[in-house]
Amino acid sequence: MTAVSRSRTRSLNLSPSRGGRFYVWLTLLALAVSALSLLFPSTPSYDPYSWLIWGREIFHGQLHIAGGSSWKPLPVIFTTVFALFGSAQPNLWLVVARAGAVVTALMSVKLTVRITWSLVSQSRVGALRRGESWLGRTVAVAPAVLAGAAVLICTTFTKGYPGNMMLGYSEGVMTAAFLIAVERAWDGHHRQAFALCIIPCLDRPEVWPIWGLYGLWLMWRDRGARRLVIGLGILMLALWVVPQKLGGGSGGIFGLVSHAQGNHSLNSAVNTSFPFWNELAYKLWPLVLERLEFASLLLIGYTAYLVVRARSRLGSWRGAVERYPAAVAAALAGIFGFLWWLGIAVETEAGFAGNPRYAVIGVMLVCVSGCAAYGWACVGLTTLVARAWGRIRRRSHARQGTLSNRSLTWLAAAATLLLLVVFALVPDRFTNRMPTISSIRYALRYQARLREEFAALIRREGGAQKLMGCGSMMTNNFQVTMLAWDLDVPIYFIQALPRKFSTAKGPNVVFQDATSTGAKTYPPDLQMQAWERAWKLKNGSKYNIVKTDPVTLYMDCSTYSKT
Repeated sequence: MTAVSRSRTRSLNLSPSRGGRFYVWLTLLALAVSALSLLFPSTPSYDPYSWLIWGREIFHGQLHIAGGSSWKPLPVIFTTVFALFGSAQPNLWLVVARAGAVVTALMSVKLTVRITWSLVSQSRVGALRRGESWLGRTVAVAPAVLAGAAVLICTTFTKGYPGNMMLGYSEGVMTAAFLIAVERAWDGHHRQAFALCIIPCLDRPEVWPIWGLYGLWLMWRDRGARRLVIGLGILMLALWVVPQKLGGGSGGIFGLVSHAQGNHSLNSAVNTSFPFWNELAYKLWPLVLERLEFASLLLIGYTAYLVVRARSRLGSWRGAVERYPAAVAAALAGIFGFLWWLGIAVETEAGFAGNPRYAVIGVMLVCVSGCAAYGWACVGLTTLVARAWGRIRRRSHARQGTLSNRSLTWLAAAATLLLLVVFALVPDRFTNRMPTISSIRYALRYQARLREEFAALIRREGGAQKLMGCGSMMTNNFQVTMLAWDLDVPIYFIQALPRKFSTAKGPNVVFQDATSTGAKTYPPDLQMQAWERAWKLKNGSKYNIVKTDPVTLYMDCSTYSKT
């Protein structure tokens, strides 16, 4: 590596935020913020309750994987430990899940600022920070601040992301570890990066091929890492497969695949005529502001042009890449993000759920690339105007053909302000409206009320054991795992909704509710009326109804029903 390329690489390193201590303090900060968030009404959602139940079952020496969500080792490792704390287990997991989301957002900011500052520091605008003018020093860091603020907004308010993470989904933890691993690899700490990448591998199988190829490269490059790579590979597969066998699952990797293919909601793109396109165009593309997606694509194209041009001059691809390390890093982030989306779309075409939260890694990397493009554009616009001004001055036979530092400062400030206006005001055609804090709080408050009312109704009827003595149980599909948690029973004990309207005798106990405010209640009222008529005709009894807001309990313990 030449002296020039070494200096360019060093410019990428932000000394105050290097090393393991930064990640420790970042994690502690995220945990503190997440713990404070429990002051607001909080509850896990469907998948997290599955992990909580499985963790509790493992702690007590019995595991029943049937029913619920797809098996994931990562969250269950935490929930098994948290089972030591009894009823505090759900809230402890919520703290971890939310902390992962906070770290993800802050790591996205760090990577974006680091890339943008490197791009700025290689220009004359970056040199202003060494001047005596406070305005010049402020303007020098303004593009990086703009890029960091933009990525914080983009990542924090991605549609569906904050709500899902507040409800305890694990994608925040997964993506946080992935982004930290990316930075460790960027800094040359490949063993650390590979070890960290086992965390996302324990949550999303899509990471397996990337991790596997990285492991093969690491073994070829560093023979001393072979034990690490092989050992962690065996551990990762064991954590996915062994619990499936011990917990009575359908068995092995193929069991995971078949369960995931059949585990999707009615509004999933897999139910459309062309799942690939519907997932990509209507589920994934709207997750990021279009002004950032197009900025990322432009950055990728311009970086490719610079690298190809440098290669023709230097005669080496490696030298060409080392000439523009920050631009290449931003371009690779965007390329990887878009390819991740394509992979999710291909999975949807193959019959998998295609839930937009599976695309979180891609979302974060596209945001990093697009926001870095805005920061770079501040420098580029300043440079273009400065060069044009220099040509005009030289043609007019002026003594000074270049701008003074003071003029350059004002020009850079105007360029940054212009890009800020573009980012704030340019409309998006296909992007979903970003959620507001009030809308997120409103949705979470409703979910927390469901949790409270389910628990209150169970206590009102004499507790879980007495209620289970009535017979069969049913609730809205999205609350199956929560009810199983409250009753301390395996998930398969709780019946899901019938696929078709039934006139036969219904379950003994039914918890009826709506998934969200304004949504339809399930089981529907017509179905409940049909079951009640069947009970009355066959047994001379009918459901005892306890109506609360937002849950209604239907119960008849007179005859034990196994239907």
